[in-house]
Amino acid sequence: MPDLMIIGTAHVIDLESPLEVFIREFEPEAIALELDRERWLALNSEKKRSRGPIFVRALARLQEYLGDTFGSSPGSEMLAAAKIARTIGADVKLIDKPIIPTLKGAWKNMPWNEFWNLIMDSLISFVGGGDLNFDQSMRTGDFSKELKEFSERYPSIKAQLIDRRDAHMSINLIKLFKTRKYNKIVAIVGEGHLEGINRRLSSLNPRVVKLSDLLQRKSNSVSFSIEI
Repeated sequence: MPDLMIIGTAHVIDLESPLEVFIREFEPEAIALELDRERWLALNSEKKRSRGPIFVRALARLQEYLGDTFGSSPGSEMLAAAKIARTIGADVKLIDKPIIPTLKGAWKNMPWNEFWNLIMDSLISFVGGGDLNFDQSMRTGDFSKELKEFSERYPSIKAQLIDRRDAHMSINLIKLFKTRKYNKIVAIVGEGHLEGINRRLSSLNPRVVKLSDLLQRKSNSVSFSIEI
């Protein structure tokens, strides 16, 4: 029987210690990351975000917002997970969709009302305004309120950037069990993807580790990197 653990993270500095505790306790044969090859290479080379068409830059900005809010944008926690994989002899696997086609799909299917919401929210974020306060959510690891508000404001974008990626990563995890014949896998994903992947893979009865569980394991103070 495949044994799966799904860990939800956020764009939080220094999650390596609690991540390592949960991963070592589980003893996986592979660690699957919410990354595609392009983002993996960029993350390891510290490559700056490339400039491109306006829709790519606008949606890339939204992707950053999602990452800051729901842990969708991989950062230090993904590198930490890969480092842990090397220390325990586990394989590292990339399970997310390529980012550029994903952003193009979000742009193509975006209705006008969401387009204008995106423009206005981007302008507000660029000048440092807005009334978004994530302090409490960041400290507790509970982004359910923010995700609900985002789903209501950007339903089609959520479908492209969150829901479809949930499905894609779920399928890739199943493939890893079947084709690679792994028995134990840990998946490291953003907290915003946790519920969707868990629901799609409920037949595997995965062990779910929420961001709040990671924060509870931390004995030292937590620092956050937020760009809004």
